[in-house]
Amino acid sequence: MTQHAPFPTVELKRLTDRQTARIRLYCVPPSGTGSEFYLPWVAAFSELFDLVSVDLPGRGTRAGEPSITDIGWAATGIAEAIAADLRHRPPADGFYAVFGHSFGALLAFEATQRLRSASPTAPDLLALSALPPPDRDGLDAHIARNLGSGIAAITETMGWEQPTDDTLTRTVYTPFLADAVALLQHTRQPWPPLGAPLSVFGGLDDPMVDPESLHEWSICTTADTRVHRFPGGHHYLRTQVAEVVAGLTDDLLAAYRRPAGGK
Repeated sequence: MTQHAPFPTVELKRLTDRQTARIRLYCVPPSGTGSEFYLPWVAAFSELFDLVSVDLPGRGTRAGEPSITDIGWAATGIAEAIAADLRHRPPADGFYAVFGHSFGALLAFEATQRLRSASPTAPDLLALSALPPPDRDGLDAHIARNLGSGIAAITETMGWEQPTDDTLTRTVYTPFLADAVALLQHTRQPWPPLGAPLSVFGGLDDPMVDPESLHEWSICTTADTRVHRFPGGHHYLRTQVAEVVAGLTDDLLAAYRRPAGGK
């Protein structure tokens, strides 16, 4: 009897087609969203950068597919998809980075750990946004505390607009519920520190992530950690695109100029 995978595969979507770009950035969307979340970034990044988004099933253009409810499975799928893309279409200078926001930041972190074995080279930089450091309560703790208030209360706290009809309710809540299940089932692993630089981003009024705790991510790398804070809540990123891209660009260029090795 044929064995079927429990979830659909992770795919990648090219947001730009800059084959001569010096830096490739793989972006992981937050909970409930697809690759369209990063479309505003295309015009904000210069021609030096090639943008590729992770496209998870169950959201965006893949809304008709079952969602992944296992973070380990999703992270492994992301790592394998990135590794395959690097083999098929390597960056001009071999330099690449991974960025994730909120739930997507957790997936980016877990995928980067797996890229150590899935790819000949680990990412040259990992950028995380709106994610508590490992020694703090994670996003799962926030969800667990608010389960009694219902899914609408959780999404409102996270900064999502509330749906206004049944169709939108299914579209918005179904992938979010899948991600909530994945978070509540996830067990953190004591990964060894990375050798690449970390860029950490957060909102000054984020109810889920203490902005003063972001520097604690430095324990996760033996290289430099840069911290950026912006006005706004958990999804500050939606209104601070130019500012976030400017900070991320500076960090990527600094890592690009960094001597090779140590990743």
